[in-house]
Amino acid sequence: MKKIILTLCMTGLLLTSIHVTAQEVDPEVLDTKISKSYTINDGKKLIKNTVEITTKRLNTIERDEKDEGKIDQARVVDSIATIVKTVRIDNDEDDDFDEKIVFSYESKTPEDFVLVSKDDELVVAMDDGENLKIVENLNLKSKKMDNDKATYIFTNEQGENIEFLVEEYNRSYTSTSSR
Repeated sequence: MKKIILTLCMTGLLLTSIHVTAQEVDPEVLDTKISKSYTINDGKKLIKNTVEITTKRLNTIERDEKDEGKIDQARVVDSIATIVKTVRIDNDEDDDFDEKIVFSYESKTPEDFVLVSKDDELVVAMDDGENLKIVENLNLKSKKMDNDKATYIFTNEQGENIEFLVEEYNRSYTSTSSR
């Protein structure tokens, strides 16, 4: 009789842990890699830079509470995702990338902006078909400096402030050093 009760208790605990685990928030990772280019005027000539952008979108999957206990649960779509972009820039004639910028931000919708360099400073560039278009007359507002990492605020076309963290900015980067 003790064995039957013990077996029933263990089965109940196992089913409870499976049920609780099914309701937890799960992460989902989406990776994309694209190539673009942008042109800058250095005062003497137009320079075309090739850019490779890797975007990692870390979505938090939340399930609808009314579907608790169901096998096929509905997802809550309005969750905020963490987006990490790695931008590698080739600004000369060789095959190596010369700069690397890594930044991250949180957003409900995917933003199509990236950070690129222009005249030894970081600027925002927007997706423009096959190319990137540098947003002119835009001042990035610096929020704070912490451990050699800079936090900036960018206002998108919808008027929303997007705060992003520049995690790495390396101007002497080569593609062979990171592979």
